[in-house]
Amino acid sequence: MLHRKKAGRRFRCRELVCWEWKKLCQMPMLYIFLLLCVAFNMQLVFGSQYGEDYVAYVRQARQQAGSRMGEAFWARASEMADSKEKERLLRETKGAKDTFEDYDAMETAARLIGMYRLEGWAADALERKYQKQEPRIRELAASDASMEVGAAGMTKEIFDALFAKLCRAVLTQGLLFAVFAALCSSGSEQIERTWRAVYATKRGRYVQREKFVAGFVYATAAYGIVAVVSCAVFAGSWRLGEIWQTPMSTQFYDIHSMGVRLPFVTWADFTMRGYLAAVLLLGIAVVAVFYLFGYCAGLLAKNSYAAFLLLFLVSAFNFEVILLAGNAGRWGVYEAAMWTPVAFWWSHPLWFTDMGINAVVPWQECAVGALCLAEAAVLLSFGFRHYYRKDLK
Repeated sequence: MLHRKKAGRRFRCRELVCWEWKKLCQMPMLYIFLLLCVAFNMQLVFGSQYGEDYVAYVRQARQQAGSRMGEAFWARASEMADSKEKERLLRETKGAKDTFEDYDAMETAARLIGMYRLEGWAADALERKYQKQEPRIRELAASDASMEVGAAGMTKEIFDALFAKLCRAVLTQGLLFAVFAALCSSGSEQIERTWRAVYATKRGRYVQREKFVAGFVYATAAYGIVAVVSCAVFAGSWRLGEIWQTPMSTQFYDIHSMGVRLPFVTWADFTMRGYLAAVLLLGIAVVAVFYLFGYCAGLLAKNSYAAFLLLFLVSAFNFEVILLAGNAGRWGVYEAAMWTPVAFWWSHPLWFTDMGINAVVPWQECAVGALCLAEAAVLLSFGFRHYYRKDLK
């Protein structure tokens, strides 16, 4: 008998989740936003696309001359038919040397500490982080990762177009979907003015549990659709072929910090394809974090508009703290502000790297994601408890 009751409850829960999912799928506003996101990303891809003829030439040259620069590569490339693309390729690859042979991670740490005038624990933490990077530098030097030709001079443009622009847009759209789905799910009864009838049933306000599950599935699915379609458009427009296997630490891709050029050093071996997959997978954590905080705001606020305003003000305050603390040299406050959902999302172009001044430990983006998820889960549990007890009039 008890088993039948439990089975019946599980069936009703699944039925309610499906019902709430259908309600979200019937909202035209979310479909319009989905189409606008895809259209914007397509415009982003096609608007920043140039030099595809040279990229196609480098892709063919890799098959004849190889993918690793050096005297042998340059000699084989010199034997190819004369063209403007050949002259450019030879010019960009001539005399290439391994970036990591003479690279000193501790020198980078000292340079950052001097530029930002770090003192105390902040300087010590930065030194410890770059000490842990030294074995990674030796691994990259041994594998000649920086000698990978990639797309030659177009490598940085392609990487920036994909990671700094397209992935930024996809992650931003994903967190917006998360917030919208959370607020629509948690506040749908108030918006439709059906809360009296719904909360008078046997399930009552506990239906928020099923709403939570349905909204999260919807937000994750919307993020997945936007990510897959956008990346497919990018891949179809550029047709990179073997260039997708380019290591992220190639010397043609670097970052700039306060006018200083630094190599793009990842904590593990990542090709362009692998790094894209890792960024999009960690992006699910961004969606989850903002969904949990958005749903909590929807439970605590009187309506969805107030909840959205609450989230906006908190995010704006987080940005303001980061900017003011950095300008004032309050590095303790600055580093603390980097362990927040907004900083977690904003720092994504440097995910899986040392992240310069923005991180004090290796793989900090993963630690920040886990911490934000734990904090959001705890806060949401209190939000549910408060919602079950508060007066809904």
